[in-house]
Amino acid sequence: MSEGRDGDADVAVRRKPRPTAAREFPCPSCGASLKFTPGQHALTCAYCGHVEEVPHTAEAIREYDLNDALHNRQGPRGWGRPAQEIRCQQCGAVTVFSGEQSAGACAFCGSSRVVAAEAEEDLIRPESLIAFVIDRDRAFTLFGEWLRGLWFRPNALKQAGDTARLSGVYLPYWTFDSATSSWWTADAGYYYYETETYTTTDAQGRRVTRTRQVQKTRWVPASGFHPDFFDDVLIDASLGLTSKLLRGILPFDLDALENYDPGYLAGYLAERYQVDLPDAWTEAQSRMESALYSRCAAEVPGDTHRNLSVNTAFSGSTFKHLLLPVWVSAYQYGGRAYRFLVNGQTGEVTGEAPWSWWKIIGFILLLAALGGVIYLVAQLSGG
Repeated sequence: MSEGRDGDADVAVRRKPRPTAAREFPCPSCGASLKFTPGQHALTCAYCGHVEEVPHTAEAIREYDLNDALHNRQGPRGWGRPAQEIRCQQCGAVTVFSGEQSAGACAFCGSSRVVAAEAEEDLIRPESLIAFVIDRDRAFTLFGEWLRGLWFRPNALKQAGDTARLSGVYLPYWTFDSATSSWWTADAGYYYYETETYTTTDAQGRRVTRTRQVQKTRWVPASGFHPDFFDDVLIDASLGLTSKLLRGILPFDLDALENYDPGYLAGYLAERYQVDLPDAWTEAQSRMESALYSRCAAEVPGDTHRNLSVNTAFSGSTFKHLLLPVWVSAYQYGGRAYRFLVNGQTGEVTGEAPWSWWKIIGFILLLAALGGVIYLVAQLSGG
């Protein structure tokens, strides 16, 4: 089926699906596929209007022991539903979708160079997710507003944006919690001032002797201990999108996380994590150590410091795998694919767009012409 703005399937035609198709979430009234409805936490039938609540559990979202997971096979695996996947041979993204859907192109770059396969089941199952709040129509509206706010872009860009294919995708992330113990050493510097005599030439050309205060630094060894705790350090596990693009739609409100249920994915795509747990933990440690370096630096006494060294031990570390909602589109302009993202929870927009060098050059020439006019007027006024 073709894509439409009200859901993943084209709602303009309203043809009833063939009864022989496998349905993951069949409508009890007409047999069509139920789709998750953003903002309602419910599955809706686009054909007869039947609404069914997504199963909800009151269980607390679980944090898994990191050490156990790194050394043992721990926790539930797979997606908890029949699924297929495609691997993009252009950008490398692996997109997962239900057996009743079809995907002939990559949602992240628009390439048709994709290879289909059965979804891998030996993967850590998402522990939680944030459901879509922004629907497709709202995402298109936000994209249009973003395009209109761009300067020095081609005039035809809006037409390219109007034909963009928009896909609702759950992106993979890891979060890490950890207690830290940091021992630091440094040279603490204390400023003091000495009076210095110097010779100079005064306004009359005479050699004179004067004094001035010169800042000196007294260095003293210092050391300390800094305990800390990090909660929900967020690491993206996507390969289909760059970290720069993903940073543009942050933050997500992680307080809205809900327990994972396959029903939330009905009618949507999900990217399989491409950054494994060990690599994600290495990145999380690097971010925490960077933050700890700054925090320990603030504890060094004196006026300045040098040779700061921080050694950190991590303990009680836990993790969870989660999915976050993003509307993704790759639109074509000038033979090249450009991408934009809409945060499916907050509506924040970011993306890529080509520059119009003719507009930039024209603006520079206009500024030069205005500068020339201003100079000419100033010369005439002075004359």
